[in-house]
Amino acid sequence: MKWTFRCAPLLLALLAAPAAAGAQGGAAGPALSREAPAHAVPFAALLRHREELQLSREQVERLQAVARALEERNRPLRQQLRRQREAYVAQRRAQVRRLSAEQRRDTLRRLREDRARGELPPEMRPVVERMRANTRRAMAEAQRVLSEEQKRRAWAVVRAHREEEDRRALLRQREQRERGRREGRARGRDDG
Repeated sequence: MKWTFRCAPLLLALLAAPAAAGAQGGAAGPALSREAPAHAVPFAALLRHREELQLSREQVERLQAVARALEERNRPLRQQLRRQREAYVAQRRAQVRRLSAEQRRDTLRRLREDRARGELPPEMRPVVERMRANTRRAMAEAQRVLSEEQKRRAWAVVRAHREEEDRRALLRQREQRERGRREGRARGRDDG
């Protein structure tokens, strides 16, 4: 059971094959489109390393079949989540417009903190949980496709990809903080 949680990013990455493959084919592996799910990125890295992982054609086909089934199950849920998010954002904007300047500042700060913690609005949680359950089922099926050695190699590929993504996320956060400071200083000059 411990293995399932350690290798979850790997298997999630493997399941994204068709989503990434639909963006652009090629011998080097698929590229990503704006519509590709976030978990497609590690799979693109794995496909680039398919020779190193020694994935057989049959393994690739089986993983892609699992991924297609997952995509079919989760597509309507993603659409539902997108609609819920749009409604949530519209509702929050309308609420914020009715607040005083001080209340607006406090509310926006709280909403930013919630988003930074990754908290979902309560109405979106059941949909996300259904998507996660679908993914867990697909991951269990995908586990049966790879050998133990392939799992170890793939984990190293995913870990390297994750480290790069973490580095990029930190850079984005720094840029956002700096932009916020510049905007704050600009507002201060405008007010004075």
